[in-house]
Amino acid sequence: MPGNRQLRVRSGNEPGPAPSMEPEGRGAWAHSRAALDRLEKLLRCSRCTHILREPVCLGGCEHIFCSNCVSDCIGTGCPVCYTPAWIQDVKINRQLDSMIQLCSKLRNLLHDDKLSGVKACLQRKACEREEKYEIPEGPQRSRLNKEQLLPKLFDGCYFYFGGTFKHHPKDNLIKLVAAAGGQVLSRKPKPDSDVTQTINTVAYHARPDSDQRFCTQYIIYEDLSNHRPERVRQGKVWMAPSSWFIDCVMSFELLPLDS
Repeated sequence: MPGNRQLRVRSGNEPGPAPSMEPEGRGAWAHSRAALDRLEKLLRCSRCTHILREPVCLGGCEHIFCSNCVSDCIGTGCPVCYTPAWIQDVKINRQLDSMIQLCSKLRNLLHDDKLSGVKACLQRKACEREEKYEIPEGPQRSRLNKEQLLPKLFDGCYFYFGGTFKHHPKDNLIKLVAAAGGQVLSRKPKPDSDVTQTINTVAYHARPDSDQRFCTQYIIYEDLSNHRPERVRQGKVWMAPSSWFIDCVMSFELLPLDS
């Protein structure tokens, strides 16, 4: 009877076993890690040799650097080939910056000491809790801060942006201030003003053992700009570079300022 026949698979068409995760150091995961390592060798600063951070080119040559690595070279020359470097030629490579951020995310997936979240889900054939595999430090601190209903990063802080901003567009910085609970000042704060010094807010996220917790007003300038305001560090008013502001956001911490 046709209904009693046993289905048979022709030789050569028999389905293979379900794919399994390859042992550590072998297979597609190892090849992906090796490819990422080769890519990251091309994404290193020509001066410090670390992975580029806010990559910039000086305009006259093909060397690429971290923005902080060449802040002392503007107006002189490339530290590698000595090609003259002028402030108007300095440009951030935004496409390269996006690629570096993508590589960082890939590395988190492929090089985690524990199993990456994606790999763990595939192994267990079930969704894993994201918290076990989240990026540590800044992102983790931000999540915990929000869950515990604590003040935002820049709660109690005021920011005045002085000069021109090309490397970090001012509109983007202002949006970050608003998202982090801070306020933007339309006028430059005067350190010797009684009104300025009597503002009684306290920076919640400053380190408790630092006099920075009493500083609530920051004059922000762009590192790579030729605009260098007079140094201010008096009472509640301090001056800070835009790179410090970005580092604070990335680490979700009100970082100390150099004396």
